[in-house]
Amino acid sequence: MLSRREVLAGACGAALSTTCRSRRGGVVRIGFMTNLTHAPAIAGLASGRIERALGVRVESTSFRAGPRVVEALIGDAIDVGVAGPSAIIYTHTRHEGALRILSGCASGGASFVVGRTAGILGPGDLRGKRLATPQIGTTQDIALRMYLRAHGYTPAERGGDVTVHALDASTIFAEIRRGALDGAWLPEPWATRVVEEAGAVRLVDERDLWPDRRFPTALVAARSDFVRNQGSIATRLIGALGEEVDRALASPDETCSAARIELGRLLGKELPASMMREAWRWIDFTRDPLRAALDVLAEDAFLLGLAPRASCQPLFG
Repeated sequence: MLSRREVLAGACGAALSTTCRSRRGGVVRIGFMTNLTHAPAIAGLASGRIERALGVRVESTSFRAGPRVVEALIGDAIDVGVAGPSAIIYTHTRHEGALRILSGCASGGASFVVGRTAGILGPGDLRGKRLATPQIGTTQDIALRMYLRAHGYTPAERGGDVTVHALDASTIFAEIRRGALDGAWLPEPWATRVVEEAGAVRLVDERDLWPDRRFPTALVAARSDFVRNQGSIATRLIGALGEEVDRALASPDETCSAARIELGRLLGKELPASMMREAWRWIDFTRDPLRAALDVLAEDAFLLGLAPRASCQPLFG
């Protein structure tokens, strides 16, 4: 049976489909994740500002994890996607030249949270613990595995002494609350929600592990053929998303409120405004894609055996 990715690639591949060609002519399809680190894109799309700036119809699609965004890009289900860097890196190492990074969106906004009764006061207490990340291959997955490696631990699937589960964020929240998980590396607003509603403790703010406390957690990427064929639209989109980042910095309450309402609509539960404002404190929005940090993440993926070694600089054209 063909996978969804193969079906999408076949449906819109090789410029053979008149339907796909005509759709691209008048519509830009943009994907994003339901994380607060994507707030500038979420607010700009929900308000219609991005569509007005592009001058063409925009179709937006939400995803629960970065690898799904990038799969949709490669499968030609979307033209542009906001995703975590690791998913972009993985695809780049296997399909060099297929993607281009257009801009940054967010830095920070990820934390290692642990259950209050898990007995974890520091890295020396992780032996035998049950931890989780939102999905294998996400930026948070690499962060947790590199943290374990730095402190002398090996995941159980490689014969080690710490179990790392890949679970969606809502399941992680429920499992930490009932004590079935000891901790997780999560993006915002999930990290803050686990702290405030599941009684967890924020053990590590990932910003503290990086030089100048800056590392990419949300990047804007597009297929290279879209950038080549729709260069003027790609340029306008870079500008429009950049303006949304500037708006998030200049008027944080406005962007945070708009993102909270839209995420509530998409996820079926509107989180409290006070919780979202607290989650906002852990994120630094930026147009800068932070190229040097991206190469560090690529090297981390290689050291963990998750991707071939590769430079990320070709992603910038």
